[in-house]
Formats: sequence, C-alpha cells, structure tokens
Amino acid sequence: MEKFVWSEEYNIGINEIDGQHKHFLEIANKIIDVTIGQNPTKEQIFNLLEELGNYAFYHFGIEEGYFDKFNYQEAPLHIDAHNNYRETIRKYLEDIRKEDVDINKMTEEIVSYSTDWLLKHIVVMDKKYTQYFHEHGLN
Repeated sequence: MEKFVWSEEYNIGINEIDGQHKHFLEIANKIIDVTIGQNPTKEQIFNLLEELGNYAFYHFGIEEGYFDKFNYQEAPLHIDAHNNYRETIRKYLEDIRKEDVDINKMTEEIVSYSTDWLLKHIVVMDKKYTQYFHEHGLN
C-alpha cells in the first residue's frame, strides 16, 4: 500500500479544516508505516484504526458545528455523508475484533476506504461550503 501525499487540489482554503484533513492523512500514513515490513499486533493495528476513526469523528463535529453556526443550507446532505462514514468505520472496528479476521487485509481495506472517502469528500462536498464559510468570516 502506498502512502498518501497531500496535493494542493485538496486545499479548501480554510486553514483549520485543511489542517485537520492533512492530519487525518498523516494518521493513515502512520498505519501504513506500521504495517510495511513489520508484523504489528492486532492490538497495535486496532489502536491506530481507532485513532483514525476518532479523529474523523472529531473533524466531522467541527464541520457540523460550523454548519449550525452559519446555518449552512446543504448541511443535511453533508451530515448524511458523515454518518455513512461513521457507520462504516464502526462496522470495520467491530469486524476487526473478530478472531478469524485477516488483520493485514482488513487494515488495507480500512485505510484505503478512509482515504479514498476523505479525498473524494473534500473535492466534491467540502469545497461547496468554502465560499459560504468565507462569507461568514472563516478563513
């Protein structure tokens, strides 16, 4: 699995949010680092995946707080996308605890899903609120 490299196309122009997106990818890269050429324990992998999920949930809370604060019209659709991600990650974290799980396969699947989801989400959905947030003083 290749590490993820931040590209300017993923910047939405809001420093706080861009920083959070970058941090999310740093956690994903940390998971990749641990799994490449090593034999991490299931507990190590679970802890890192939990960190990834928890950070995503934290980030969603920040965005959703701004949606409320600024009365963002497209919030319901955006929150629905967040909720779909939340549910998928919860399911992954539940599945990874199972005895017969292939930890390497599951880790690759979760990291791939999470980063693909985030990068598409940034480009398609997050960029929609940039102008609106700027108009409300968030830069």
